[in-house]
Amino acid sequence: MTTAEVFSYLKPGSRLGAYRVREWKGGGAYGDVYRGVKDGKPVALKLSKHRQHSADPGKTDERLLRELVCLVHVDHPHIAKVQGWARTPQGRGYLVLEYVDGWTLAHWLQNARPTFQQVARLFAKLAHALEHMHGRRVRHRDLSLSNVMVRKVDGEPVLIDLGAGEYSGAQELTDAPLPPGTNRYRSPEAARFFKENQNNPDARYPFPPEDDLYSLAVCLYDALTDAEPARGGWEARKAPRIDVNSPMWAPPSARTANPRVPEALSEWVEKWMARDFEKRLPSLASMREALEALGAQEGAEWLAPVQAPPEAVSAVSEATGDPPAKARRRVLAGAVAAVVLAVGAFALLREAPSREAPFVPAVPESSSGPRAKPPQAHPSPPAPSTSAVPSPSEVPPAVKESPSVPAPTNPSSNPPVAKPPMKSAPAFSRGFLKKCAGAGALAAALLGCPAQQVQPTQERCPAAAAENIRRLGLDDGSQITILVDVKQPIFRSPDECKATGRVWSDEGWCLTLLGDGKLESETEEKIGRLPEGSRLYGRVWTEGATVVGRYTRARKPNGEEIDVCMSLSANGGLDKMPGSKPGAALVRPRDAATSITKQWH
Repeated sequence: MTTAEVFSYLKPGSRLGAYRVREWKGGGAYGDVYRGVKDGKPVALKLSKHRQHSADPGKTDERLLRELVCLVHVDHPHIAKVQGWARTPQGRGYLVLEYVDGWTLAHWLQNARPTFQQVARLFAKLAHALEHMHGRRVRHRDLSLSNVMVRKVDGEPVLIDLGAGEYSGAQELTDAPLPPGTNRYRSPEAARFFKENQNNPDARYPFPPEDDLYSLAVCLYDALTDAEPARGGWEARKAPRIDVNSPMWAPPSARTANPRVPEALSEWVEKWMARDFEKRLPSLASMREALEALGAQEGAEWLAPVQAPPEAVSAVSEATGDPPAKARRRVLAGAVAAVVLAVGAFALLREAPSREAPFVPAVPESSSGPRAKPPQAHPSPPAPSTSAVPSPSEVPPAVKESPSVPAPTNPSSNPPVAKPPMKSAPAFSRGFLKKCAGAGALAAALLGCPAQQVQPTQERCPAAAAENIRRLGLDDGSQITILVDVKQPIFRSPDECKATGRVWSDEGWCLTLLGDGKLESETEEKIGRLPEGSRLYGRVWTEGATVVGRYTRARKPNGEEIDVCMSLSANGGLDKMPGSKPGAALVRPRDAATSITKQWH
């Protein structure tokens, strides 16, 4: 018998079949997901942790094949699409999937602060996706806030990860009473079955489609009642999660837990989560229709955000466009700055006035984050044949339905108001100025960014630059490998990296340090009519949750320069590495540039 192997992660830049790996996105017990690219188009690559015929108790290869069959059976705009399947030379299987650039549902709920109307509409689409899945005799079996993505570009939800999925007639892979899944989202019947059969090695829970709908109801309950859904049980939370699995009593209604929840929505969620299966069944059957009707409500309570912003933090967050955590830092920094100004004012009263030129304090510029473009409506595509795995060209892109859920946006901050100059400025001693400078620096550090820093707004690509992109043979969203900063070369050893003062990552990269300002990158492969070795010129912003980079000029190796629209990494931002700070972001030295013909986000 072949022994199970120790799995090694794929490094950015490595090859997986016809695809180049860009970054590791996440993984679990059965496999790992990478963002890859082929011909400039991003894909998700799900690679099994173990090869075929290995001594793998988790049966990861078999589960990958089962996920493949499940995905081939379905075709819905809110279910991630499969584009292909293959094996590595070592025998590991991998799926080629539609790449969903966005947030998990948990992060979207926590950071976007959606309204009740938006949440109802989003969950109606997920219920529709489950209806379609069950109509094709496929069950997800592991629905949770982490297995739903919300796309950045249009705010549409997409069901992902059918690794625990099952289709009718499939061979049983589970060697325990319950299939893989998250306990919080299991039905009362599943919990009862496990309690009664946990010591029975032959017992297997017959997972019904209604359990998927129950899981969706728990997800909705969490969306309405949990202010921190993206924080796991091991992370510090302001309040513990409400227990939904108690065998003794049902959880409090959503409206009891969060008085902002509309009564009608709370009542439906309570029906969908009823402890008695017979009482729950009729309401589950009408879940989609009920959610669609609820999402059509227009009253003030439906257009209100699900979670009320914390006092003070809300006002600062809306004024600055910052997320709540950052807003809290600004409140603290504002308090420190106020103390600094008070000390300075007191000192002014004690210093002798001067007749020198007046001093006008600088006013920080306001900032606003990247915005998402409005979604468009399209009809649903016809169901494909399930006789074979579709090729990438046969798989239609994800289709958007209406009404859609807007992606998170950062409110624009109010423009700064210049203060009138003082009639005269006092004369300060060097010691006094030094103290004030130190105190001011402390306040600026707590604010977390230099005064002049701004984030780019959503903009359309100029027509001439968009036409140049098309003349290069590129589409909106084509990707090409780049060296992020030509001034910071790639070092292959930790010693060389650290000798230059840079950081060596656990992934085996000498990280690039980016600050706000100009950026010059270089292409490392040919795409369309843009040669390898072309230089890209633009600007980078590092204050937000991601690094935003925009290129507006390209110079080919022959010296020809053209106007272009390209973004650093995916259109929307490059993930920061641990240790990053505003104005000093750590990123991988090699990533991707994405061509733009429509608009930057």
